[in-house]
Amino acid sequence: MPMRALPAALVAALLVLASHALAQTAPGSGKGFLIDKHVAASVGCASCHAESPPRAAPPMATCLGCHGGSYEKLAEKAAADGEHNPHNSHQGQLPCATCHHVHKASQSFCNTCHNFDMTVP
Repeated sequence: MPMRALPAALVAALLVLASHALAQTAPGSGKGFLIDKHVAASVGCASCHAESPPRAAPPMATCLGCHGGSYEKLAEKAAADGEHNPHNSHQGQLPCATCHHVHKASQSFCNTCHNFDMTVP
């Protein structure tokens, strides 16, 4: 009996689920992605993402729920970490995902214009 091809939408959905499952079960990418820290802390996808499979970065309030409580408190904490404080910038309160990426390397939005020597977790 010949096999029928799966619909493209189903194949795409299965690939998304598989990639998220691998990210959840395969910490230690060696690249320092935030997924590794979240998995090590037993923070699963559903802890941050309302939809399954996740379609977008969680809202900033979700991040702040674990990381500071408020943007102002986060800025106070970051002030002690170095010379430049990206959480107290002329750009205002940017969404966390502007710089912090869980499934790929994080990057400094500030450095699109500046050349600050800072590590972005």
